[in-house]
Amino acid sequence: MDQPRHCLLGELCEYRVRIEYREPTYRSPAGPRPAPYSWIFVVHARSDQAAISSAIAWFRDMARQSSVGWVREIVSAVVL
Repeated sequence: MDQPRHCLLGELCEYRVRIEYREPTYRSPAGPRPAPYSWIFVVHARSDQAAISSAIAWFRDMARQSSVGWVREIVSAVVL
């Protein structure tokens, strides 16, 4: 885990958080995907755990707003 790159006033620091997820209800003609999908979020927080929580909330909000009908299940969330 690297140290945050930038800190703002009030001790908020920039973190890169990778969220890996699967789409178990999505059926691909090619069959199941062996590796999870992943997104990297850049968030500002006061700690690693707060950064992960913020990224997960952002991920769930984006998943809720997407127009797809399948479920996205988080399998890991880590600070890079």
